[in-house]
Amino acid sequence: MRFAQAMGPGRPEDVVEVSTREVTAPGPGEVLVRVQVAALNHSEILALRGGRYAEGLPFPFPLGYEGAGTVVEAGPGVDLASGARVCWGIAVGSCAEYVTAPASMLVPIPEALDAAQAARLPSAGVTARLLTRVWPLAGKSALIWGAAGSVGRHLTALLVTGGTMVYGVASGDRAGAVESLGAHPIDRARVDVVDEVMKRTGGRGVDAVFDPVGAPTYREDLAMLAPRGCLISHGELAGELPAIDLMDLMDRGLFVTKFGGGGAFIDGLGEIAGLVGDTLAFAVDNPGVIGADGGRFPLDRVGDAYTALAAGVGGKVLVLP
Repeated sequence: MRFAQAMGPGRPEDVVEVSTREVTAPGPGEVLVRVQVAALNHSEILALRGGRYAEGLPFPFPLGYEGAGTVVEAGPGVDLASGARVCWGIAVGSCAEYVTAPASMLVPIPEALDAAQAARLPSAGVTARLLTRVWPLAGKSALIWGAAGSVGRHLTALLVTGGTMVYGVASGDRAGAVESLGAHPIDRARVDVVDEVMKRTGGRGVDAVFDPVGAPTYREDLAMLAPRGCLISHGELAGELPAIDLMDLMDRGLFVTKFGGGGAFIDGLGEIAGLVGDTLAFAVDNPGVIGADGGRFPLDRVGDAYTALAAGVGGKVLVLP
């Protein structure tokens, strides 16, 4: 089988390679899956750049952890039929022709979704669902940067459904997608986001800001928060996190937290499959959360796929082995 791996830290075009190895039979509790679609995630780019996201990663390491495919063989103790369509949010080495995954991480794909749709839902949907646990927002207000992105769409729809007044930041045509999810769009290409939020809230600001960007938007985030509001940083798309000065928070009693999807917001890995299942069911009823492809690449162009991801292309970048 062919699989993609990172040979070391660096630019994707320099360090991502396709290698081959033998396909091994699944062990107890495992399933061998033929990968139809692998979905790439920005955390992998951060790992390729080195730093904290690469800590503990022994190079070379296999790429991809999210995707969809069909069951080839189930290991001992697993009741999954050959040919069953499944997707997953955590299976290391998913950017490959085959992946061996724990059966507990595989979720059946509903008939209403195809493999490409299912592949790009788990990570974004689970992240969004965990983000809704960070700060109580029913009956309150929130601003979401990147509301038309993969995580942003899910988060927007979930908060709106839960009774939150959502202001979704997007640009150009993508602002229409935010509005279709029930949020109030703010086109950052046409207006100053801080000024617009303060105008719409009568100068009060919002109760929470969800920010996947990092340092460049930190001051804007604080300026938009209402008294006792919370900034929830859940990414570093800009490559840098802000330096926090507690004195900046004192006058209005503000809170800042860093979300990473770890143990603070989840009750063990066993909860992941249930969250993925909830995400798929929600997407069937709310297709607007699925979003668009950011490009489809064959496995022999996997370096180009990760380069596109690093360039910030809109939508989810997919590899079709």
